[in-house]
Amino acid sequence: MDNHHSMLNLYERFEKMQDQLEASNLLKLAPVEPRYTVNAYRGSDCFRANKIWEDWAYDDEELESLKKIASESNYTVTVEEAK
Repeated sequence: MDNHHSMLNLYERFEKMQDQLEASNLLKLAPVEPRYTVNAYRGSDCFRANKIWEDWAYDDEELESLKKIASESNYTVTVEEAK
């Protein structure tokens, strides 16, 4: 029975913590939208080249990382601001 009571106590503490988080709006995070669309192409002319991949960057650091990956793979990169 000790295990049963321990689990009930743990669950009650969990519910109490959830109620506190809801009351302080910590569970309501703002949606995160991508800031950039990054496309990588094989070849130098992106209009005639084969698209290899497309990804989204949510901040400048992620954008730089995607551009670095593409350049290390010798791909041409286009970056557009997300709408």
